Amino acid sequence: MRRVARISMGALLLLTLGSCSYAYSLEAVVIDGRLAFVVAPWSERSASCINGIEVEIGDGGPTAKPAPGDDARLVNGDVYWWEFLAVDSCPNPFPIFYGQPLRGAPFIYEDGKPSTVAAKPLVIGHVYSVSTTGSGSGAGGGWFRITADGRVENWKRDPLPSVVNAQGYTMNAGERVPPPPNG
Repeated sequence: MRRVARISMGALLLLTLGSCSYAYSLEAVVIDGRLAFVVAPWSERSASCINGIEVEIGDGGPTAKPAPGDDARLVNGDVYWWEFLAVDSCPNPFPIFYGQPLRGAPFIYEDGKPSTVAAKPLVIGHVYSVSTTGSGSGAGGGWFRITADGRVENWKRDPLPSVVNAQGYTMNAGERVPPPPNG
């Protein structure tokens, strides 16, 4: 993942998590032919809903094209979907389908504008990360890819952890992805 998107997501998570945070694992699944995100069965914590989501392609993956209304900086930072709400409640229950409109008012940044990226078509065979925020201080995360035969593979940890040099640049973009773990 590119540094811009990681910094953006990190800043947002710091704002939402506070000192009493908890993390849960996400899993990508197919429901009625549609990609969806759920709390993973291996997750040590649980959540019932979200108020923000980011899907980002892994290092070496193709950059999507910004659509009208997209935050082009995020799209150029490898974000494929980004939507965060300005609510303390949690109006969007799991499962969350890829690209579904989230209910609630958008989060407004210091410049007075919301920052969103409409869902882009996912590219078969590339690894994506998904991150969510929820009620209270919960945050979820996971990694997945869609195979050529339409299956979804999930990892519990980043299968392509970045090697970053002293200047903050990723040095291993495009390395081979390990097979997903069994179970």
